Amino acid sequence: MTNSVQHYLNESAKLFPNKVAVRCRTDEVNEFITYQELDNFTNAFGAYLQRLGVEKGDMVAFYMPKSVSAVKALLSIVKSSAAYIPLDYRTPENRLASILKESDAKIVIVNQYSVDRAVEVFGKLDHRIKIINIDDFSADTSVLPALNDNTISVDLAYVLFTSGSTGTPKGVMIPHGAIVDYIDWCVETYGLTAEDQIANHAPLYFDNSTFDIYTALKTGATLNLVPESVNMMIPRLADWIRDESISIFFCVPSVLSMLQQTGRLHADMFPELKQILCAGEVLPINVLRTWMNLFPHIQFTNMYGPTEITVDCSYHIIDKIPGPEKKHVPIGQPRGNMEMYILTDEGELTQQRGSRGELLVRGYSVAYGYLGNQEKTNESFIQNPKHNKYSDILYKTGDLALIGEDGLFYYSGRKDSQIKHLGYRIELGEIESNVLRLAFVEEAVAIYRTSGENLGSFIGMALKTNQNIEFRALRSALATVLPNYMIPSKFVFITDSFPRTANGKYDRKAISELFSS
Repeated sequence: MTNSVQHYLNESAKLFPNKVAVRCRTDEVNEFITYQELDNFTNAFGAYLQRLGVEKGDMVAFYMPKSVSAVKALLSIVKSSAAYIPLDYRTPENRLASILKESDAKIVIVNQYSVDRAVEVFGKLDHRIKIINIDDFSADTSVLPALNDNTISVDLAYVLFTSGSTGTPKGVMIPHGAIVDYIDWCVETYGLTAEDQIANHAPLYFDNSTFDIYTALKTGATLNLVPESVNMMIPRLADWIRDESISIFFCVPSVLSMLQQTGRLHADMFPELKQILCAGEVLPINVLRTWMNLFPHIQFTNMYGPTEITVDCSYHIIDKIPGPEKKHVPIGQPRGNMEMYILTDEGELTQQRGSRGELLVRGYSVAYGYLGNQEKTNESFIQNPKHNKYSDILYKTGDLALIGEDGLFYYSGRKDSQIKHLGYRIELGEIESNVLRLAFVEEAVAIYRTSGENLGSFIGMALKTNQNIEFRALRSALATVLPNYMIPSKFVFITDSFPRTANGKYDRKAISELFSS
């Protein structure tokens, strides 16, 4: 078994030296690197980082737009035995400062497109940061000492910073062994091979990219980076998937919704696309039905997992179009070497069918916790009461789920999105999933406002529909899927696209503010 993720690259470079490993192609430029070139460069740059004093346990950040250079930086860092921290190129300066302070990173790797902004931004920080332009580096191994690769499975591979409830980002610590366990399982389960063209749609600071990068390196497939110019224009994304002969596409479900809404999809559009994998949001069953009817040759998989369990801990391969009696797409069953439990309101930890409560996860791919935040780590990563004689950790996801009579897990919202309205306990996620069952609804986001501008407390719904509908007809339709106390009282209709975060998820704060205007 491979102990660290860089060994995937080492092996594929031996098997496929002249094959394209990573490509980022636009109308203007075709940027690519072969497996042998990538292995040689990352060996040399990793050795250079070690010569600068980088050693096991350190953290090194990279700050640049998605590019071949970014992947080279990421892999060079892991080869230096350090952990990498991807920084969002568009993130506010105060967030960057918080991340670098928390991680104690002394080095930030940039490229020709980000170096000027990096000098401006990082020059304002209280502590000194060394900025290295990877595009200026010459991979001449003759002038560098050999790479000292002593990484093992328990060493940190990356730290991803997610939003924290206090406003300070939380650094999730993921070791090599967690990634290796996940990637090896994915390659076997989904039948990935060196012949695949794997798309990378997610930003490199979003953990869905872990799947894209390392399944490609593991198999010797080509990793195709979606250019930023394509990401910003959904109609171009559909053309890009077709033109690059993409066979594996992993995305958040709202990307499928947006592609569908372009009106440009047709049955012959993606002849090479074999699999679409979704995670990160609820997969609306109407969207799934549309795609499966249009593209019967594509295998669809719905997955679930927070950053803290290394991308995904459950999966559901959808083998047939859901019938009209199906209301929700399950998040499925635990993947290999992972277990999932329901913590009921009575405090019972169970896997019994019909159980409802908070979803807890254990297994090989659970994170070490939050960097520099032992209090939050202790809250979220708890001793497994079923195995209290062992060092066995359960991660409390904060997500609510139920185990259906079919034995599959179903997501039912966030624990912290539970509201009390008119005396009733209500899950906003339950409102959304039921509203999405209506044929005329394409997208729906529920919000709860407790005060502000004399509006009082109310449930609001931002909707995107495929037809004009009057308020009275809308409420009548909602009454067919929701009890009266759950029907939103205020509506905002989205005509273009929903506000989204950099990860492509709904920007709920921005959506909530729409109800103030």
